[in-house]
Amino acid sequence: MQLRHSVLLFKSATLISAVVVCAMSWFLYCEITNGIKLERKFSELESAISRIISQKERYIVEREKHIAQGVEPLYLNFEDNFNQLLILIIDEPEQVEQLVKLDEKVKAFKQVFTQFEQSQTKLGYSENDGVYGEFRYHAHQLQSVASKTSLTDLEILVLELRRAEKDYLLRFKPHYLTLHQQYFEKATYLVKTASSERAAINLQYLAKYQHGFLEYVALMQQQGLTHKQGLRAALNQNIEEIKTQRKVLSEGLLNARHNNKLSLILYDLSAIVLISVFCLILLNYLNNRVSKHILKIKQVLQQVTEAGDFSIRINLQSEDEIAQIGHHLDGFFQYIETLLARLSAAQARLIEEAKVASLGNMVSGFAHELNTPLGIAITSQSHLKEQMKVIKGDLESGVLQKKALTKLISEAESALFLLENNLLRTASLIDDFKKVAVHQQYDDMNEFNLRTLVMGVFDCYQSELVSEHYSVECEIPENLVLTSYPAAFSQILSYCINNCIKHGKVDNKSLNIVVSAMVVNDFVHFYFKDDGNGIDKELIPVIFEPFITTKRHDGGTGLGLSIVYNLVTQKLKGEVKMQSPAHGGACLHIILENTPYTYDVIEALEPSNG
Repeated sequence: MQLRHSVLLFKSATLISAVVVCAMSWFLYCEITNGIKLERKFSELESAISRIISQKERYIVEREKHIAQGVEPLYLNFEDNFNQLLILIIDEPEQVEQLVKLDEKVKAFKQVFTQFEQSQTKLGYSENDGVYGEFRYHAHQLQSVASKTSLTDLEILVLELRRAEKDYLLRFKPHYLTLHQQYFEKATYLVKTASSERAAINLQYLAKYQHGFLEYVALMQQQGLTHKQGLRAALNQNIEEIKTQRKVLSEGLLNARHNNKLSLILYDLSAIVLISVFCLILLNYLNNRVSKHILKIKQVLQQVTEAGDFSIRINLQSEDEIAQIGHHLDGFFQYIETLLARLSAAQARLIEEAKVASLGNMVSGFAHELNTPLGIAITSQSHLKEQMKVIKGDLESGVLQKKALTKLISEAESALFLLENNLLRTASLIDDFKKVAVHQQYDDMNEFNLRTLVMGVFDCYQSELVSEHYSVECEIPENLVLTSYPAAFSQILSYCINNCIKHGKVDNKSLNIVVSAMVVNDFVHFYFKDDGNGIDKELIPVIFEPFITTKRHDGGTGLGLSIVYNLVTQKLKGEVKMQSPAHGGACLHIILENTPYTYDVIEALEPSNG
């Protein structure tokens, strides 16, 4: 049987299985959706009850009228959720009965809370309101009258009376109430026995104060001095009954739904497992038919990927569809192998051409730079030769004068000075170029002063880096000596300088080039920066790949930075990064981890700023 027939059979079985699973999943989804809807509605009912209870607790603590007024909307919200939940479970009589009981418990709670609110309204919501406000008024009147009377003992008794009052209202201890009654009786007796014109008025103030105090205490006791007394105890009992009934309803309603849901899930999982087993058996049959060739192709592809060797072949002997794929891959590998051979030859040729072009630019700049001191030296020599002829003629004719001889000697000294300085300059340039040439030819690891090498390469480009258009700064320690490959550094610098000249220069603006190096944690960091055109952000990720250039139509090959990358990573065993800030310019950052370095005391060369 061909592979396509086996695959068709597997597709048919999979389709049938998918239909069955979808049907069962839809049924399960509907059940779960209804359950979730019921759970959500029950959760909203519980939340409404919790808000009512929280409002009650807040009211008892703060005793604010607006808090009591906020209970009614919460109760209406509870009734709304109750009615909606009742509709959902209308077909379940047992659960409906439990839900109605919960509603009755909430109504009982509301009734007691209403009594508590009425008691608090009578008591008063502020210091000057209700029974409490009237009681405070009479208490202040009594204290004012006692302070103005001639009876000192009465004033003391009133103060003791107020202190017993405050102690009781603060601690709610019965003996403070008894003590308060005793002080009241003593004060009453004292007023009655004292011969005073204001005795009747004082008795009236005492009676009003005592009546207000007892009425205030009675209302407080009705509400409950603690959470275990009075209306507060009744409210707490109602809350416990509500919680108990809510738990009963939750267990009967949600647990049953949960068990039904688990049963449905179990049935669905059983069906899915049976279908999966069938599909796995069929899949195993197909896998045995195709796995051998697939594994062979995988192994060959992995070898090609790891080794990069496209000469490896799959060589499958069968003629089924997978074997045909293997034959096509063998042909594809053959084609890629041929292309890679051609590409490698072309790349090697282009790299050599790029190296020759870079060396040509260096030689051209060196020749132009060498012409200047040599021209001055030749001019000085010619002038000196003419002066010698003049001296010789005057001497032979006998007309040589001391003044003329002195002048001729002075001019000869100036010419010799120019000749000497420019010949020394020429020798220095030749020495720098010879160092670069020797490094290019004999690429051995040597110790070299990094700053001296950098300035030597820049000296070869002085004819192109004219001061009107370029500014070069070297921020490398004068005594930093590396043990590495100077030829590689020279080539890297040459490519960087050529890139600055070709790509970095902005019209009508001087290009600033900064070369710096530092050692951080035994890592040598080398930077080559400019403030020119910069690099497009799209090119940054692929900038070191071969043939990436923006000057292809102007003779650019796109190999310069690729060669730099290879030199840094392969020759110098380092890491190289390219950065191009948004404000312009570019920065080549080279990091050398295992490059030996020292700081020697050597004679520093004066930097040349092109």
